[in-house]
Amino acid sequence: MAQGFFGCILLVDLTHGIVKSEELPPGIIGEVLGGYGLGVRLLYERIPPAADPLGPENILGFFPGLLTGSGVPFSGRFMVVGKSPLTGGWGESNCGGHFGPLLRSTGCDGLLITGSSPRPVVLAIDGGQAELRDAGHLWGLDTIEAEQRIRDEVGHDAQVVCIGPAGEKRSLIAALITDGGRAAARSGLAAVMGAKRLKAIAVRGRQELPLHDPDELTRLSREYTRIFQGEARPLPRLLPRLTRVVLPLLRRLRLKPSGGPIETIVHIYREYGTCFGTAFSTEMGDAPVRNWQGVAASDFPLERSGQISDSAVIQHRVRRYACRHCPLACGGVVRLPGEGAEEARKPEYETLAAFGPLLLNDDLESILQVNSLCNRYGLDTISTGAAVAFALECAERGLLSPEQADGLDLSWGNGQAIVELVRRIGRREGLGELLADGVQRAAARLGGGAEAFAMHVGGQELPMHDPRYEPLLGLAYVVDPTPGRHNPANSGIYDLPALRDVFAVENLSLPGRYDYGRKGALFALLNRYIQVSDSAGLCAFSLLMGRPPLRGWINAATGWELSLPDLLRIGHRIQVLRLAFNLRQGLRPDDRSLPPRVAGQPPLPTGPLKGVTLDMAAMIADYRRAMGYDEATGMPTPELLASLGLSWLIEDLIEETADASISRSGR
Repeated sequence: MAQGFFGCILLVDLTHGIVKSEELPPGIIGEVLGGYGLGVRLLYERIPPAADPLGPENILGFFPGLLTGSGVPFSGRFMVVGKSPLTGGWGESNCGGHFGPLLRSTGCDGLLITGSSPRPVVLAIDGGQAELRDAGHLWGLDTIEAEQRIRDEVGHDAQVVCIGPAGEKRSLIAALITDGGRAAARSGLAAVMGAKRLKAIAVRGRQELPLHDPDELTRLSREYTRIFQGEARPLPRLLPRLTRVVLPLLRRLRLKPSGGPIETIVHIYREYGTCFGTAFSTEMGDAPVRNWQGVAASDFPLERSGQISDSAVIQHRVRRYACRHCPLACGGVVRLPGEGAEEARKPEYETLAAFGPLLLNDDLESILQVNSLCNRYGLDTISTGAAVAFALECAERGLLSPEQADGLDLSWGNGQAIVELVRRIGRREGLGELLADGVQRAAARLGGGAEAFAMHVGGQELPMHDPRYEPLLGLAYVVDPTPGRHNPANSGIYDLPALRDVFAVENLSLPGRYDYGRKGALFALLNRYIQVSDSAGLCAFSLLMGRPPLRGWINAATGWELSLPDLLRIGHRIQVLRLAFNLRQGLRPDDRSLPPRVAGQPPLPTGPLKGVTLDMAAMIADYRRAMGYDEATGMPTPELLASLGLSWLIEDLIEETADASISRSGR
């Protein structure tokens, strides 16, 4: 019996209505762990080159992390993977809630969905049994309604992940939703689910994960969770007020705060969750303002950002929410304004920033409504906010006529118009039809120079973290195989206790904020560790909270004896496989770049980011050297592939490398 995993996956052929189990090749989990590491290893060979992302040849995968289901803190994650219809390359989306551990307890390490159903269906997995059920009566329901109906039919102890009307209509910015508001939002994979006519997956599991040394796993977890056992102190509750005093000083001095006492960080996130950072990030220049062209001090000052941050948000909270195996409980449920007292999920920082400073909107009630709409329709709040910002700027510059705007007053900060536009995006109605596939495609359809106002990399809308504030983010947005993501760079926060041992492996000293020549090596090393943490199924917040014993947990669960360098080699292997998937699908490393205004071209004339222009070329060159890629093409070299145990990729990629060289030479 395998230790720490089951050694099999579930295969679902929607075209023929067949469900079966498949044993995994021996040793494969040791090579790539779980989550999207296992996902990319399996899908690289199974999805053909030039596959239509919305066609039956695309494969949609659901993978818990290696430690998901083990009970260790922060191990409640699962990943959705496949070819992204938004970017045309490797697609993945990381999600919390309670679905992942229950999927693992069905006795499999992953789930692959192939083909396309002739009619809407629900996949119901009950222990070791799985069946496809008719979902015609569920098609058209929003995610909250559908989840409740499915639980009524399958069992109230089931966990459900489903799509809403946006996914059904194949919106490329659609999200999968679980547990009433946890979203697998990025890469547009909900559109793939809609194209396959798979409304939902419902799981009920009974199998315990076989663990090598459960006592050691428990000991390590108890030792780690001591930092979460203290009582809340007055200081964190006063921090929002202190923020209003300290932030202007930090902004004027162009200082970048980081870290802090672990107990304080724990209490802040427990009390406020990510909404604590909205005013802070806006004032410091981290949160983009006015579609990435504004400056907080003049366009969205502290008295406005403070209205959609920390205490202003949690005054609407009626109870807390925690994902499975989470010692923090950063989430929450809020009561929406208006009659009926409807409850919805508390908005996270990314949502508050995307519908706040990005749109110059300080109407918190409208943001609460938008967040609920996005959860119900199944929309990625980051991409949807970016689409609205694009529309507002196009209207301002005369590229959208009043008729094209459906009569909406698309002026900056008009909260009710924003709410209505989001509703239309979810339904693909009117202007919403133009925006529902993201800003890249909307700009192409609109024309007239609209691409200049579409903030994306490779088709993926950018998250709410400005690389002019932390250049490492700009590098991540461009070079990571899933572009436009902040998590691979840990949101630019890397001076953390959890990462000190990682940097010590290669004796890497941390570069200065704008030390471009050393950023690539930092990202290459940091990202290897994050590949491991993500593929193990840990929440990114574990990196912020003390020193989680990731290596000890993995070894105790599996019986392996991996060193930290061993884990970093696995992370390197996963990163190369993700890149190889893109190469096989015809994407080249040089195909992607930051929008000029995001790179500081031209630089902002005022504010904390005044005069900043990113040296992307220096960072990319340093990254390629550190990763062992060909510096001219960004392709993995045969020597690198052999060193990572990926020699089987060499023959595939030789042709890709040759094609890239020909392209660069102009022949």
